Amino acid sequence: MIKLVSYNIRKGKGADGRSAIEMARIGEELEHLSPTLLLCQEVFHCSRGGPPQSNGLAEALGFDHYFGANKFRAIGDHGNTTLTSMPVTHHENHDISTNPVERRGALYVRATLAGLPLHIFNVHLGLDGFQRSTQLKRIGHILDDAVAHHDPVILAGDFNDWRKQLHAHVHKLDLQSVFTARGRDMPKTWHARRPVFPLDRIYVRHLEVVDAGILSGQPWTHLSDHLPLWAELRPSSQP
Repeated sequence: MIKLVSYNIRKGKGADGRSAIEMARIGEELEHLSPTLLLCQEVFHCSRGGPPQSNGLAEALGFDHYFGANKFRAIGDHGNTTLTSMPVTHHENHDISTNPVERRGALYVRATLAGLPLHIFNVHLGLDGFQRSTQLKRIGHILDDAVAHHDPVILAGDFNDWRKQLHAHVHKLDLQSVFTARGRDMPKTWHARRPVFPLDRIYVRHLEVVDAGILSGQPWTHLSDHLPLWAELRPSSQP
């Protein structure tokens, strides 16, 4: 069984964009969920002192972590981080940017689940519809190259797709939303204090969705401008 959480942490700036949230605090709250896999977006690694946010989360949860930097600045880098207690055999960050200004990435981690390779894609897509469509096509090519068709796959993160225009395109990759698999609408995750858009998604292939949900209320309305999603998953062949 996998307990997955996907969470855009907004570089630890909180829901108001002006706070300084310690990663230990976020890790402590997430630890109550007993996750085995955490996919975070907008993770910051400062180059001017202080531990990288990936390290702080990993230490709080006791997980290994894999960081894919997408935007590089003098003050530091930010991107996606995948953290897990599962054994990992490979990790690689793919640049899916469509322009030199808005940098985006798809962090690929291959773990082992019940003796099978589990392919995990942690993504943060662009703000423009054309960007998102192009980036999803690139992710599809990566899937084709890296993944055997029968292997389990997770594609999750911040899709920035407030109009749900990518939903049908993701289905063409033989992936399904963990929420529609349970007969539910995709939950609204942004803004955390008054959610109006379903920006964050979890899609899977060859995995059974045992349950899925959204974390709302305190402390989640304070820790970031996004609300986290979670899903309990197991291989489709498992009874």
